[in-house]
Amino acid sequence: MNPFITLTSTRDNKRVTVNILHIVHMEDQTYQNSDTRVTYISLTSPATTSIHVKENFDQVATLISNYYTCQEKL
Repeated sequence: MNPFITLTSTRDNKRVTVNILHIVHMEDQTYQNSDTRVTYISLTSPATTSIHVKENFDQVATLISNYYTCQEKL
């Protein structure tokens, strides 16, 4: 299975591809004055960068878990 997941950027609604092997931190966030939840992801490859995505924390965590579950079956 491939370690890339496709998510939606909060900045411009564009699809982004993220290598889950480069995720070093995820945080469930809510915008101020809004109930909208987003996920903040820190990546390193080789420089540290970050992205906010529309998929909630649980959705992203499930995508990551699915990758590792498939890897264990190999």
